[in-house]
Amino acid sequence: MQYLKDTVREKIYAAAIEEFKTFGYQEASIRNIANNAGISLGNIYRYYQNKEALYIAVVQPLMESVKEFVDTKFFVDGASLKEVASYVVEFMDKHDDEIVILRRGNTDYYRTFSEFLENATARRIQEGITHNQQAEKIKNPKLATIIARSFLHCLFDIIYSTKDNLTRTEYVEEVMVFYFGHLDTRLD
Repeated sequence: MQYLKDTVREKIYAAAIEEFKTFGYQEASIRNIANNAGISLGNIYRYYQNKEALYIAVVQPLMESVKEFVDTKFFVDGASLKEVASYVVEFMDKHDDEIVILRRGNTDYYRTFSEFLENATARRIQEGITHNQQAEKIKNPKLATIIARSFLHCLFDIIYSTKDNLTRTEYVEEVMVFYFGHLDTRLD
């Protein structure tokens, strides 16, 4: 019996990803999700209380993965910008559907995701500036946040305009070098 429940949940989840990716949160329909999963509308409500609960089930794992990624792969000591660029592209490729869903959703979850990503990136940039003893040269206390916003905008632009992972990695590396290369000498 557990097998059937897991199979139904997986069908709902897969149909929800496609529905949210195609229509965004506001326009997504539980009825369409049920039809595309090949189950009754009532059966969805056995697994998820409402559309928001289903949306959370789709995007929450991404939020957790982003937190882990930022802490373990994003600007870690000893990693070259090329390695980090490769990690970023690999991560974005793995979570492409969920990121599209978050971005199209225009919900509080996207704002939370964006703020977390921006703050985590700004924190890493600030650590790099401080590590290179450049912090005292910076007049604007929000410089790391401004750089993070701009960098993330470029990153998403690359990820969504280029599908070939080798090209993506090269472009992301270029942007990373532009933003973060030689921080120790750029603020002199």
